[in-house]
Amino acid sequence: MTGVNEDFYQPQTHPGDIIEVEDEETGEMVKHMIYLDEFGNGTKTRPLSEEELKDLDDA
Repeated sequence: MTGVNEDFYQPQTHPGDIIEVEDEETGEMVKHMIYLDEFGNGTKTRPLSEEELKDLDDA
């Protein structure tokens, strides 16, 4: 999956939590969501989609 990065995992977070991480290309802070890996651990992150970002801004 494109955009997945295990290096951003932060202890004391759970799947579905949204964290801010630094984009390696632009240096800007972007929002990522933690999700379950293939072993059932919440140790991977992925960037939020445009729709998820819009929903987050509306809340």
